[in-house]
Amino acid sequence: MKYTAKEVLQYVDENDVKFVKLTFCDLMGRQKNVSVVSQQLPSILKNGYLFNSSAVTGFTNCAGDLLLFPDPKTLTVLPWRPQTGEVVSLLTNIKRPDGSFYESDALHLLETAKSELSKMGLACEIATECEFYIFKLDSEGNPTSTPIDRAGYFDAAPDDEGENIRRDIILSLEDMGIVPTSSHHENGPGQNEIDFMPTEPYKAARNFLYFKSAVKNVCRLSGMHASFEPTPLIGQTGSGLRILVTLESIGEKASPAVLEAFAQGVVSKSADLIPFLNSTPDSYKLLTEKRAPAREYDNHDRCALIRALPRGDGKCRIEINSADCLSNPFLVFALILEAGLYGIKHKCKAKSETYPVAGDVLPHDFGAALDIAEKSEWLKSVLSDSILDEYVKAKRVTIRKSKL
Repeated sequence: MKYTAKEVLQYVDENDVKFVKLTFCDLMGRQKNVSVVSQQLPSILKNGYLFNSSAVTGFTNCAGDLLLFPDPKTLTVLPWRPQTGEVVSLLTNIKRPDGSFYESDALHLLETAKSELSKMGLACEIATECEFYIFKLDSEGNPTSTPIDRAGYFDAAPDDEGENIRRDIILSLEDMGIVPTSSHHENGPGQNEIDFMPTEPYKAARNFLYFKSAVKNVCRLSGMHASFEPTPLIGQTGSGLRILVTLESIGEKASPAVLEAFAQGVVSKSADLIPFLNSTPDSYKLLTEKRAPAREYDNHDRCALIRALPRGDGKCRIEINSADCLSNPFLVFALILEAGLYGIKHKCKAKSETYPVAGDVLPHDFGAALDIAEKSEWLKSVLSDSILDEYVKAKRVTIRKSKL
């Protein structure tokens, strides 16, 4: 359900909501929030909430304070919080004091890309398939590297000891208005996957953000620890994020040429997208795994880095297999749409049935990926210089720390 500001205030009043979490992503994809008492919400909806942006990673280019403006349509109940004195969350847009959108606000970037597609008479939906590990806690409640089971792909209980936890996660998500399609045990010990229905890009990013929060909270309440790290166990299957993008026309069927151009636009910008899809040094270990993704583009290989599948029903479907769950979903989805828009504007076509975009093109480590990003004229045209500079600078710090 999409709420208006008036309906949000009515819900807060009628459901004994005591606290409202104003939620956003920093540029790196980490969820941030500030909790305000519900009595302050009417004023915040109108005037915003002032915060110190210089303390948030990725926002240090802003010299002054910024404002959080809640988006009423994103009202979400947090079911693991107390039932008496309910707690809800609202995603927020980030603006400058003069009312203009802050250039590093990835939520706004995604909405802008979606609007540009709509002006072309095109609609996009995104689905995700998300992998994560569940580990035991020690006697003091600290995370360990011991997985909760030794089960494998599609195994069943009792070998699969994550079955009940996945059920609790899915029930919590449904209480939040987020409906998964399926769940199962993955290849690695203690590794799980939950998949989601296609929906419009902004909602897909919102669902992914709250999904990770639900997984972490439900696991902790169950005496366990959830990890979305790309390679949390040496020698075991890594955890990735498969992104499925469907494009179709609004009303009449889109021409095959437009659908192909969108898909090939994403393919052509693969190297530029990698540092955002694969957002940590360990993410690049995923690129060496044979199951997904392989280091090339192939329309027919499910393990290809990007698989573009034009369909005969006036739609095209793209699978992006390299991403990790630590990336910023709003920023990643925005860049995917912008790459598709680039393809449409430049009438991109496939160079061959299996056009290789890997091997000699794609980076093999995070440092090389960031080098490509810094030199990309396309990224500079899509993102502000401040976003790109902040992202690269922060990620290079991550690389240095990983080597210590």
